[in-house]
Amino acid sequence: MRRIAFTSESADRCELIFGKDLINKLPQSVRIVDSGFKKFFGKSLEGEYLMPGGEHIKSVDRVFEIYQLIRTCKSKAITVIGGGSIIDLVGYASAGHAEVEKLFLFPTTTVSQIMPALNGFGVNFEFVKDLLSSRGVPNKVFIDSSISFWSYSHSSRSDFLFPLLVALSFDKRLFKYLFNHLLSGSELSSELWDDVIFSSAKAYLTGIEIGKSIVGGEIGKHIETASRLRAGNQVSLIVGAMIELRLAVELGASDNKIVEDFFQSVKLLWKKDWTSRIDMSSLVDVIYQKGGVRISMPDGGLDKTLYVGAKVFERFVREKTWRGLESFV
Repeated sequence: MRRIAFTSESADRCELIFGKDLINKLPQSVRIVDSGFKKFFGKSLEGEYLMPGGEHIKSVDRVFEIYQLIRTCKSKAITVIGGGSIIDLVGYASAGHAEVEKLFLFPTTTVSQIMPALNGFGVNFEFVKDLLSSRGVPNKVFIDSSISFWSYSHSSRSDFLFPLLVALSFDKRLFKYLFNHLLSGSELSSELWDDVIFSSAKAYLTGIEIGKSIVGGEIGKHIETASRLRAGNQVSLIVGAMIELRLAVELGASDNKIVEDFFQSVKLLWKKDWTSRIDMSSLVDVIYQKGGVRISMPDGGLDKTLYVGAKVFERFVREKTWRGLESFV
């Protein structure tokens, strides 16, 4: 069992615990469980309350549903079990409720395990991604890589894109290692996957401790808003990263080699049922409403971030510098 301690800017402390069979070692609390995970897990948990997952659940109405649950169960501790959306929702509700003293996370997807929610929580409002946000750090995060490995090995090799993206953003040496493994075509064992999850989460924590955002995170949010939350978090994050990387190269702020390596990874791992229809006109409109967008550089870039004005972004899209997803789907 491995552990990482994280301390936020507000001096709140969180412990990340990595191991197997952790779901049977969770603290006493109300368990808010993603119903999709319940189908996979197949067992009932003591004190469980089922909710659906997905971006649509991150609404104000659902926040009040959680407040009602807190009132009726009279528990001062909550454990949320599921992916990033339900973690965001419950984290937001818990941060704003005086009766909640402890918040524990049990992330079940690759993205939520390697990018743990330690930088605040957000919910959507009027189809704008994470328009409402709250600060807060969970007390503990329990990460069992065997759960995300099942998804990787049985359902979606594309999950490997997200450790690659985290490494690209925060640890160039880790990116090179993961990229070379991908090119080798070697099978990924559960033991190696466990190391990938741990190393990626550690790199992500290093990044957020210095205030650096993941590549693609900002434009990914705008893609979700431009699609009225229909594009999906995974697709939006990967496409957002591709756009940010191409922009950085065009503006002379990034090494083209690492960008091409990531694009090759996308080509190898793109999931067939991901949407390839990104409404770039609506995205341009969203960027104009913001006046521009701040994008993140890969590890080793000239600076941590780069501000791109709305007119520059529109020209990048209109002049076909951005080639879209034609070669990946």
